[in-house]
Parts: sequence; structure tokens; C-alpha cells
Amino acid sequence: VVGSFLKGLQASHARLMLETFGPNVLFNISQQRDLSLALYLLGFSGSHVRELRRIHEPGSQSPAAAVASLDPDSPQEASAEASPSQSSAAEAEAAAMPADMTYLVSITARVRQSGQLRHVMESLVMPQLLDTELRLVTVRQCGLQDGGMSLGLELRCSSGESQAVMKDLLFDCHRHGFQVSLDEQAPLLSSPKGPASCWQHYFHDRHVITLVQRPVISGECLKMMFGLLSERCVNIVKIERLSVQQLAALQITVTLPRGMEVKEFQAHLLRSSREMGADVAFQRDDVDRWMRRLIVFDMDSTLIQQEVIDELAKLAGVEDQVKALTEAAMRGELNFFESLKARVALLKGHNAEELFAKVKENLVFTPGAKKLCHTLKRLGYKMAVISGGFLPVAQEVQRYLGLDYAFANTLEVDEDTGLLTGTTSGPVVTPQRKRALLAMIANVEGCEVQQTIAVGDGANDIPMLNTAGLGIAFCAKPKVQAATEFHINHQDLSAVLFLIGLSEHATERLGEDDE
Repeated sequence: VVGSFLKGLQASHARLMLETFGPNVLFNISQQRDLSLALYLLGFSGSHVRELRRIHEPGSQSPAAAVASLDPDSPQEASAEASPSQSSAAEAEAAAMPADMTYLVSITARVRQSGQLRHVMESLVMPQLLDTELRLVTVRQCGLQDGGMSLGLELRCSSGESQAVMKDLLFDCHRHGFQVSLDEQAPLLSSPKGPASCWQHYFHDRHVITLVQRPVISGECLKMMFGLLSERCVNIVKIERLSVQQLAALQITVTLPRGMEVKEFQAHLLRSSREMGADVAFQRDDVDRWMRRLIVFDMDSTLIQQEVIDELAKLAGVEDQVKALTEAAMRGELNFFESLKARVALLKGHNAEELFAKVKENLVFTPGAKKLCHTLKRLGYKMAVISGGFLPVAQEVQRYLGLDYAFANTLEVDEDTGLLTGTTSGPVVTPQRKRALLAMIANVEGCEVQQTIAVGDGANDIPMLNTAGLGIAFCAKPKVQAATEFHINHQDLSAVLFLIGLSEHATERLGEDDE
């Protein structure tokens, strides 16, 4: 809720409002002037806001101009079309300005305590510092595994007494029990910013690498990963742990050097990780990662660990014939429609209700399926199963996992005898129909296809996987892995949450909210 809805409400009414609608984002047009600033309060980064402006406001002013309009004192990015005389004048003006000293300060504490950062920030505005030009340029903080805290500051000082200023700052930090290290940088000449030095460069060609290995990421795997990044001059922006109990999942945010062949680098990354028995996903760190709203699953060998047609064939006594046809179809060696027709014909004459009742009783769901679907539902995702299997089982899977849609094939049943006729009725869920159903559900739910996720394992899933914004081949056949970009080869569907940037800690918090 954006606005001032809590103003004037009694405490009980305010709590009801927050419990019903979530956080209240205070916004005052006379003070902030741009409603898009609310996006920062909701957790979007500067690059995400710029991307949203590019998509939804193509005629809006550039980000640099927008920043300048909000802060008249902010430095302007140099125009690419500036004349030589303008550039010379700017350089002369910059040379006449005093040089700034830059300090990188690392502050650590053995324990995290409420309010401890207040002491650091108070140190920046101590009375003896008020007459100096001390500016906080960048700040980053993280919690350490042993319960401690680490804070990084970039400070810029233009006073001639910068050494004395920093000495006082360090003394005050030590007085409050912090361990401090200081790195003094060379004097920085103020100059007009160019594309390579402005804050936007920090987000240029930014990608996210998700590394997953069960039960724990090995030292050899980490050596491979960081060695590869070093060889290719890939800059690591930050490393985040996604798993809780064991170091089984990492998210590494990187920026790529200009001119790098991204596809070749990604292929090398996937080959190396496969040799190590690890799963790696390589994605652009753009706003699309946070705008996904729909996920569709294949059913057989994805949400459940069986192939339904094989289970029906086992009960009907034609297991060997059907299994051979199924495996050939999943490898892409047989036309899907013809193989389905041949397999269904072998079931002719059996009681449909009895067969499906026994199959549904013995369903084995893939590890992590329930956790994944529960979490995504809490996040507001719409979910669907689109299967080349059969509708009675797909509807049971839909019920158990809380899915919103179920599409599958329908076996024709004789109305008088209740026996299978050996044919299907209605449209067959072919690979092309899977792709069309993905687009149709996205249209019904009012989201773009780019905002969808698809998960499957067979050759008949390839069109759907390559159409979705994030297509994940789950424990897939070699042909499917070769045709898709994202793979999970560990038998745990909850790993999909890592690929959308969700940590195990966040997943646990969502579960606690239900309790």
C-alpha cells in the first residue's frame, strides 16, 4: 500500500491494515516528486528501476537526467557529443579543483548487536568533523557465519587535514569495540563523469551465476568456478549463500568484461560444472528475474517420479511393450502423436476407473515438489501442470500440490461398459500444444511469456522450455539438455527456488508465516 493510509488510524486498525495489505510505503508528492522512488523502498535496485523505465516509459528522460532533476548538486554525466573546446574547459576546471582523498574502511565486530551501526554513523558526524568535507560514497554490510558483522565504507575527504580526520574516526570506532582496517587511495581529481566511471557502469552486463551441488559444494568445484572467472577477467560483485545447513548453493553476481562472447563462456561454465557433478545457471541480472508470475510443469518424471502410461500398462499386463514405446518417444526417436496412439491402443478393454484409482494411490512425488509449489503459491505465482499423460492423474497432482491449472490427454471410455476403447478423445497434448497452452495461460493471467517458468524432462517439453522466460530441464535426457539453457540434475525440485534467487532462509520464513 503506497500513500499515507495509516495516518490517523488507531493502533488496532493500523495492525489490521498491515496484516491485510502488507507494508505501508509512505509517499509524499510534495517532497519526493517521483512515484517511481517507491520501487526502491520495495527492494528494486537502480538498474531494475532503469530497466522498468525503459520497458514502460520509453519516452522518459534518461536515468542520469532523472537523478539530476532530483538532486541539483549531483554531477552530470558528460555528453558524448561534447565539443573539444568544451572538454578542454572541463578538464581545466577539474584540474583547478582540490584533489579528494579516498579511504576504504573495513569495520568488523565479533557479535551483532542492536544499534551498533549507530555508533559508526555518529562517528561520521562528530563535532570535530563538521568543518570538513567528509562524504560517505558507498556502504555495504553483511552478517558473518559466526555471528559477527562486517561493514565496508568508502569515504571521500577534500579537507587538507584528512589524516587527522581519519585518525579521529578510527579512534572513535575502536572506542566502541570495532576492529578497523584502513586503505588510503591515491588523490582523486574531480572530473566530469564518463560512461566508464559513472554509477551505471556498476550494472553493465551484470549476470548471476547460481551454483548448486548436493550435499555440499566441493573444494574442487569452487576452485574450478573461481579459476574460470579469473581466467576470463570476470569481476565478482558479490557472493551470497542460498543454502542454510550446508554450503550447497551459492549465488555469485558478476560483471562481464566488454567484448566477451557470453554464449561461449556460458557453454564452458556448463561443461566444467557437469564434470564436477554440479548444477550451474547463468542469467542476466535484470528486472525480468523478479517479474515472473507463472510456472508450468511437465508431470511424468518431473512432478512425479513415474511415467503414468507405464504404471497403467503394468496394471494392464502390457508393461514391456508400452515401456519400449515410451522410452523411444522421450528420446525423440518416435513421433509423439504416433507413439501415444500405439501405447493407448494396448490399454483397450480395461476398466478405466479401476486402473486410475490404483495409479493415484501409488503416486510418488518428486522430492521438493511440495515445498516448491507451496513456496511459489505464497509468493503469488500461478501454477499449472501440462502433461502428455492423462487427465485423471494430472487432476490428482493438481489437487495435492495446489496447482491452478491441469491439462493432459483424455482416454476415451465406453459409456456403457466403463472400459477403455483404446483411443483418446479431444485434442492431444503434443509438444506444440504444450507451448500453446503456456502462452494461453500467460495471456489469461495477464502476464508476458517472458514472465513464465517451465520445468520438464522430455523431448516433448523442448518447445515449452525454450518459449518460457526461464526453461529448466529437470534431470532430463541428453537431447533435452543439449537443446536447453538451464539444467537441474539433482533429484530435488526445490532447487528451482535457487534459480529464481530465493534462499532457503527466505523459504523457511515463508513457511513460518503459515504457522
